[in-house]
Amino acid sequence: MKGLKIMPNPKVSIIIPVYNVEKYLKECLDSVVNQTLKDIAIICVNDGSTDSSLEILKEYAKNDSRIHIVDKINGGLGAARNSGIKYLIDNNINPKYIYFADSDDWLDIQALEKLYNKSQESNSDICIMSLLLYIEKDKRIESSDYFKTDCYKIRKNDVCNYSEIKNALFGRFGAFLKFYSYEFLINSLWENEEFYPQNLLFEDVYPHIKSLILAKRIAFLDEALYYYRIREGSIMTSSAKSKRTFDIFKSIYMVENFLKNKQLLNELKDNFMEFICELIQGHYFCCPLEYRHEFAKEAKAYLAKFDDSFYSLNKIKKQHLKLMLNLNNPYDKRLIKIKNKIIYRFNRLKWSLGVK
Repeated sequence: MKGLKIMPNPKVSIIIPVYNVEKYLKECLDSVVNQTLKDIAIICVNDGSTDSSLEILKEYAKNDSRIHIVDKINGGLGAARNSGIKYLIDNNINPKYIYFADSDDWLDIQALEKLYNKSQESNSDICIMSLLLYIEKDKRIESSDYFKTDCYKIRKNDVCNYSEIKNALFGRFGAFLKFYSYEFLINSLWENEEFYPQNLLFEDVYPHIKSLILAKRIAFLDEALYYYRIREGSIMTSSAKSKRTFDIFKSIYMVENFLKNKQLLNELKDNFMEFICELIQGHYFCCPLEYRHEFAKEAKAYLAKFDDSFYSLNKIKKQHLKLMLNLNNPYDKRLIKIKNKIIYRFNRLKWSLGVK
């Protein structure tokens, strides 16, 4: 691999943020350097690691000239990915496509070649694939229905835009699921030297929705080519147990403001309300008990902004009702479950009779 050099216009550039993953980094890098698609640029962003991660990167870079290392102070995933993009721009590396992987996960050896071929064939701005879950505790690999591309209800060979996938637009976040046209990313998504929000735990939410809405051509590769590791001590699992759970409100505000600026909030209000109810509900129960009352207060204040027109569908009414009940009873999950059933049946009767 030493003879392989980064060309000014590689087919693909893969950006890998790295932070204290010495235990997993070699597996990730092995899956990348051995890709069947050889014409790639590998940008590894060391995000202030305090373990041996940087030394591992240097060892691999000695043996593979396609690897470039960006060494920076710790700033989080969003800032690290942005630094990788900026490195490409500053060094005049212009790939046809760009992809983001996490350094504790790994790729199928044919992943980049298949994504490249599908994107070329479909002339897509974004190509979305599926993934497999690796449960580290049990050393078990399993499929994930949530992350399968058939959730978009588009035939395998179809190319679409956001208007055809509204029901799945506000979910299935993850930078590693999307393969971007570099031209599309730079011209439509890169603003003020930023694509991913910085200093934010849920940095994938806003870019996911923004990119799918702005893309004119979205393609789907109906294969699971990415192995997502679920482990204790990861950024997501450890931060979810802290007050950083409140970052979800920042992500929601960013999405709301984007939809308003694009004059799409009214068109997508049902999908948006379902999205925020599900997101708040999920992160509410992840929030540590000592912060749950404060989280509930902020959630109720945010939801109170919206008038009845945003809760016009029965499905949304039920979700909102369940959420509000939970927010008003922040500690007793057993009581919440019982009350959920009672109030749901009562309101189902009211709605069927047309009583408000």
